[in-house]
Amino acid sequence: MKFFRWIISLTILAMWSALMGTGLYVAMYEQPGEAPSAQAMVVLGGNAPVDGALSGESAARLSHGLALYEAGAAPLLVLTGGGDVPVAPAMVAAAQAAGLPDQAILSEAASRSTLQNALFTADFTELDKEQPIILVSQRYHLPRAWASYRWAGFKNVTLSAADPEDGFAVDSRLLWEAVKWPLNVFRAAAASAAMAADLPRETYLKYLE
Repeated sequence: MKFFRWIISLTILAMWSALMGTGLYVAMYEQPGEAPSAQAMVVLGGNAPVDGALSGESAARLSHGLALYEAGAAPLLVLTGGGDVPVAPAMVAAAQAAGLPDQAILSEAASRSTLQNALFTADFTELDKEQPIILVSQRYHLPRAWASYRWAGFKNVTLSAADPEDGFAVDSRLLWEAVKWPLNVFRAAAASAAMAADLPRETYLKYLE
């Protein structure tokens, strides 16, 4: 019984720490005055497309990624996001409609979590994990996205928020991050152990969803 109390206490402490840390990041975030420079912008898919069209967070993230591309921040846009209705194909279509050339786009539509976003992005042979990348998402999501991409092996990760004008707010998205952070850490640790044991990727990939 004492052991379970310790587990519950540690879980609550981890969730509280994640909530406070993410909340402080959101409240203190400032968008850089100049666009950073990198080999690629990685736009993380958010909500699923509606009738094939982007909306909400996914639309905001892609719009911000395109603005960075136009500013010359990087020559390549990586669009990542799956789900029951994959968001990456809709992002690709919207980027092409905005005039982005095909050679400037990489995409994957299999990932169903931020950890899988990072893992599948690392699979692109066009990317050098030693070179900088720019992650594009909402502020509440960026700290966990940064940790996920660092876990996947990217050495230099810059964060760029798709919602820099919004004020600090404690809403359901921020509260969910408090739950997702401990799960992220646990799943990443388990996957790392599986990798160290040289287990096939398919044996642990589903646990990263």
